[in-house]
Amino acid sequence: MSTFPKRARFSGRAAELNSMETAFRDVSGGRQCCILLGAEAGGGKSRLVDEFADRLSGRALILKGGCIEQQESALPYAPITALLHELVRLRGQSAVGSLVSGEGTRELAWLLPELGETSERFDAGIARSRLFETLRKLFEELAREMPLVLVIEDIHWADQGTCDLLRFLSTRLKKIRLMLIVTYRPEEANGPNALRTTIVDLSLSEGSEVLKLPRLTRAEIAVQLQGLLGSPPTPATINSVYLRGCGIPLFTEALIDAGGSLRTDVPGSLNDYLLRGVRDLPASTGELLKVMALGGPHITHSLLRNVANKPDLELAQLLRPAISAGVVSADRDGYAFRHALIQDAVRGDLIAGEKVAIHRFYADVLERGPVPSYRIWHSVALARHLHGAGQAERCLKWAWHAAAEAAATFAYVDQMEMLKLVLAAWPEVEGATGLIGVDHCKVLELAADAACWAAEAEQGLAFVERALAELDADGDGEQLAALLLQRAVMRQHALLPGEIADLERALDHAVRPTRLRADALGQFSRALILRGEFDRARCLGEELRDLAERLDDEEYRIEALIIAASLDRAPNVSRIDAHRTVAMRAEQVSIGRVEILAGAALLQALLDAGEYGQVIEIGPAIFARTVELGQARYIGALVGSPLCRAFLVLGRVSEATETCERMAALDPLPLGLVHVFECQAEIALALGDADRIAAAARSLRALPPGPQIASRMAANLLKFDIESSALSGDVDQSALLVRSALAHLEKRGSASWPLLASAIRVAVDTNQRDVALELTELAAQAPCRNMVEQTERLEILAEMSRATVSDLDGWAAVAQSWAGLNQPFRQAYALMQAGAAAVSAGKRTSGARHFRRGAKLAHSIGARLLGNQIEALAAKARINLRDEEDEGAPKAPLGLTDREFEVLRLVAAGHSNREIAKNLFISSKTASVHVSNILSKLSVSSRGAAAAVAHRLRIIDLG
Repeated sequence: MSTFPKRARFSGRAAELNSMETAFRDVSGGRQCCILLGAEAGGGKSRLVDEFADRLSGRALILKGGCIEQQESALPYAPITALLHELVRLRGQSAVGSLVSGEGTRELAWLLPELGETSERFDAGIARSRLFETLRKLFEELAREMPLVLVIEDIHWADQGTCDLLRFLSTRLKKIRLMLIVTYRPEEANGPNALRTTIVDLSLSEGSEVLKLPRLTRAEIAVQLQGLLGSPPTPATINSVYLRGCGIPLFTEALIDAGGSLRTDVPGSLNDYLLRGVRDLPASTGELLKVMALGGPHITHSLLRNVANKPDLELAQLLRPAISAGVVSADRDGYAFRHALIQDAVRGDLIAGEKVAIHRFYADVLERGPVPSYRIWHSVALARHLHGAGQAERCLKWAWHAAAEAAATFAYVDQMEMLKLVLAAWPEVEGATGLIGVDHCKVLELAADAACWAAEAEQGLAFVERALAELDADGDGEQLAALLLQRAVMRQHALLPGEIADLERALDHAVRPTRLRADALGQFSRALILRGEFDRARCLGEELRDLAERLDDEEYRIEALIIAASLDRAPNVSRIDAHRTVAMRAEQVSIGRVEILAGAALLQALLDAGEYGQVIEIGPAIFARTVELGQARYIGALVGSPLCRAFLVLGRVSEATETCERMAALDPLPLGLVHVFECQAEIALALGDADRIAAAARSLRALPPGPQIASRMAANLLKFDIESSALSGDVDQSALLVRSALAHLEKRGSASWPLLASAIRVAVDTNQRDVALELTELAAQAPCRNMVEQTERLEILAEMSRATVSDLDGWAAVAQSWAGLNQPFRQAYALMQAGAAAVSAGKRTSGARHFRRGAKLAHSIGARLLGNQIEALAAKARINLRDEEDEGAPKAPLGLTDREFEVLRLVAAGHSNREIAKNLFISSKTASVHVSNILSKLSVSSRGAAAAVAHRLRIIDLG
């Protein structure tokens, strides 16, 4: 199907591509195979075939033909005609004719008239047999020249003759270099017998393999979207497309408009396609689907039976055509549309009167009592249907009741939705205040609170502004304080200004010793800690402690202890013990809010102290608890960040990536997105991927420039920019950024150890000794809070030594310290520098030992770039990493020969082919051949790109 011609970035399907590559290797060795590739409509069959064909370019003759959907009957041999046409285009008529002789050409002319005269036909059976044999001979002759790949797409639309031919070829073409790829839709296999028989027969043929494509995962949809949009999509965009498109590649493309923006509606061409299957169903089934379309994502059999007022057997008979057509799927409880977009299309096709009537049917059934096995809360569903039916008073009553139920179970999104229904019904209900017992302003306050916990800051802020506008200036000061506190929290998480002013005003109005003042004191303290204003935060935390005692409230006692532990500058062990004690106390009282706050603070303390194993041990449970308590989107990214970083420093990159993806899938507010994008950049840095580092940095810059974490953001962005430029081999930009880092650190007046480490390393690499010296002095003056920062300082001093004579003992001590902290990536880097220092000092045996340990460690954690850097340095020193003892045998990295390695060093130094030839005493032509081989092995297209690789692997000095 090609309704939407955009060609998105290929995503997913790694396992299927590997299977197809393996099968092709067998074919190249002389063994035929047949790949049956099944996927639902829009599932990416053709895209996978195209990607596979691109990868085979030059290694096989690839001919494609597709079956064509016809209203009456299938076009005879349509795919065979198409691939013959392609063959003639590639080879010419005479060349094709020479492969099958004159009589064979006349047989093929029945399918492709441009081949000339057709043969005489007297008996249909004999004529078909002669055609089949001619095609068999043609394919055999083509396969003798080079491997032949025949692609037959969409055989669910194939005619009987094509199906018979495929079965014939699968049994008669043996031990030749032929790969037959056949695509089909599994949901159509319940159709004509010819299709079912063909699929079964092909799957049983020798060398066959059946591959069924699953829907894409959220992470794979994110990759596809990045290709469509030209930049990393936001988590909200990914979630929306994944939810609406169900992981189907075609639907993902259709949900992005020509300008690269997310569509809010279903495009007309896709809508027509989705409704085509519905309109082909019997009219009575179509009417039933209209009822289903307003019933939610899943509807139980009992509810549908009561709403449609149909007996069980009649209901089943009405649904069976929709199930057979793949429009509806059934499970043991009930039914659902196969795709959410089909449901959207059916719902969008309803006229106003139909919607009102159907909603009234649902409301009448649900108001009689709960329906067994109904997967949506009874009160929530009833309120929605009463709203759709235009029953304002009944809607307001049930929505208010549903909001209370949702709040009691931490379902803040549902609570907010129900309160929005209350607000929508309010103008139409006389005496609404008396009906539910609170005024309109209080409903707005509750809606804002629900929005805050649901991490819907934009809606929450709008509720607050509406409530503030209604609030009497001389009225209740505490209600004003509550609204200001809500606005402050949402401004913090949205990285908007005005948070501190709101908190100050809230404290001014919440003057009585109440829980509201305790809430304001706790929030204000955490806001100041986030900004680094520790003294002021300590004062407020102490006031909170005293107020908690006065109120005799354990929740606020625990919150005061969390603040005190976060401000504690004591040694690591005592700080961690304090956090652990508070977390245990919070867990015992089982108060969700402080339990999550205590858990998050404990994880951060453990991470700061280098206790990565403990972070990994307890982190997943705390992350899961945020989900149970409905706070995952609100605070989940802050809890997931230490866990992701702990996995990363231990070299468990795949688990770090998985954790980061889970954080992003929560679609957090900007404060949470800071953690997501920082983790993405750090993962890319560990993998040595400059483009991904730069993409994550762009995502960070796209966030609001909030004052809450401005200093931290500036430091991290400088670090990522420095690393990205250095990896890309941009010496001038790297030097400029290092000086910017120095200026930032001097202005800040406090150390950012990650930035210091990156800046001084690149300063030394780019021969900026003056900058490196100033950075070293800053590091020497900065206080170290824990062993991690002490080791950072030790490494900075070792880096500075590289500007003169690299300190072997210093680097060995750094490697040992990182090993003690269980940081394999940093340890491997230190071992690399220790190896280089040893070689420079003439201690080749020591250098070889350090290089071998570093390379082994780097490759064991998947740090391929660092491993390649170590190999390159070892090769430059003529050290063979494979041998325990250095035999002096050269070993070039990246699959290059020794001569190619020498040429690459000269290319990276800017030499022309003529200059390379002169240096190595070879001809210019030979130098040119070596350069071509290097470009091929490095998978780059230019000498400049090859030079960038050489810089990145430190084959030559960056200066």
